[in-house]
Amino acid sequence: MSRRFDPERAAEQIRASFAECGSIGETVRRTRYSVHTVRKVLRSQPLGRTRAVPSRPAAPSKLDAFRPVIARLIREDQFTAVLAFEAVKELGYNGGYSILREYVRTLKPRADKRPTTVIEHPPGKEGQVDWSPYSVSLGGVTTLVNAFSFVLPFSRYMFVRFALDTTHETLVRLHEEAFAEFGAVPHVMTYDNMTTVGRHVDGEQVLNAAFAAYATRMDFVVQLTRPRKPNDHASVERPFHYVEHNCLRRRRFTFADLDDLNAHARDWCARVANVRTHGTTRVRPCDQLVHERPYLKAHPNAAVEPYEAIDREVQRDFCVRVDNNRYSTDPKLVRESVSVRLYRTRVEIWHRGAQHCVHVRATGRDQRSVLPEHEAAFKSLAPSRLLLEQAFLRLGDNARPFYEALKTQKGHAAGYHIQRLLRLADRHGAEVVAGAMAQAARYGNYDAETVARLIAGRASQRQRPMPNYPLATPEGRGQWLAGLDVESRDLADFDKLIDPDGEDTT
Repeated sequence: MSRRFDPERAAEQIRASFAECGSIGETVRRTRYSVHTVRKVLRSQPLGRTRAVPSRPAAPSKLDAFRPVIARLIREDQFTAVLAFEAVKELGYNGGYSILREYVRTLKPRADKRPTTVIEHPPGKEGQVDWSPYSVSLGGVTTLVNAFSFVLPFSRYMFVRFALDTTHETLVRLHEEAFAEFGAVPHVMTYDNMTTVGRHVDGEQVLNAAFAAYATRMDFVVQLTRPRKPNDHASVERPFHYVEHNCLRRRRFTFADLDDLNAHARDWCARVANVRTHGTTRVRPCDQLVHERPYLKAHPNAAVEPYEAIDREVQRDFCVRVDNNRYSTDPKLVRESVSVRLYRTRVEIWHRGAQHCVHVRATGRDQRSVLPEHEAAFKSLAPSRLLLEQAFLRLGDNARPFYEALKTQKGHAAGYHIQRLLRLADRHGAEVVAGAMAQAARYGNYDAETVARLIAGRASQRQRPMPNYPLATPEGRGQWLAGLDVESRDLADFDKLIDPDGEDTT
């Protein structure tokens, strides 16, 4: 059996189906046309010549038996696709999440997405805190509770607790619990305009005196978000939707009491929120926190953490070796001496009295920890160019300023000039090349050609033999004068040679 392909009718069916479900995959399943045909119609491309399309019976789906249950969970219980997936798995569904998500999209309209600006957050620098009210059932009584959310924007690690009020005492208590769980304190804490923290008055940030004193004691800087700039606080505000539709809704907003609610929130953070693969970072927050924790500030109430200090030299792979593990530094520190501080959970590398970088201490052996900024610096400085730079800088004190000016003037061609200068150093010696570079730099000529000409000129002056002309005759003196470098001699010398007695002989 086959049906005659009608392009106009096919296009009409595809557009109608797509307008209803909003999914190309679901449109393919509903209309039985190929994905290429569906895409052509949606792109307003011609479908080509009329052809026969064989009709095939629809294959049974693992989802078919669960569609009524899923529809009830989505429409009546307001479940998300994730919660519906967990619910039907308990009922025996053994299919995948993607096909269920596509079906859920046909059950509720898709929200319009607006473009937003992505803000980068360095590790350990910032923490964001905010409140959000929810109506839940506590022991059968509808109660308004306030969700306290503390998020580290770099790792997206969440700390969520619930309270019946938002007083200063409650705010400080929940801060203490969060700091204790993180084991450290961010450098900067950002808040919305809440009275217990502070507000913007005439464009100025005015802090609550009690909270300002607490921030001073805990050694963090308070920063209030700018008015009408919600994206500045998006890391903590956006997850409130996740708290409502995943944390609270999975218990249908019903709990025995406040302790039961907080126990559920604590378990949800540990077993769901912080162990999932985050949609933006594509990394689990609990794993990312391990890398962020060394950049946080030590808790002021914590005892001074002991460490072991050792000296190391940065190897050619821009790493220092400690306990058969390697920790990266900036590639420019190769062959430099650094001090390594070994803590229980982290490794600090210090250079010239300043902290250079921090690594999470490896628990095994033969591991290599490379920080992203060090890898980026290494990629921008190719290994061959790095080796050339190191060899060139060994030519002497004049090499560093000549190298920097050479890169500025020649750009990507600097490598060619460096190679030529190194070959000149092998042939004539480092001191000769260094002297020629200093002379070329005085005239602003930073290139290998100028240095080569200067070296060649000096060599020719040193190696030129003295001509053996008969100076007793005027003809001999004329031949000898013709072979002299006139510009390098005083003209009075030639007068004496021509007329030793000071008389004109012409």
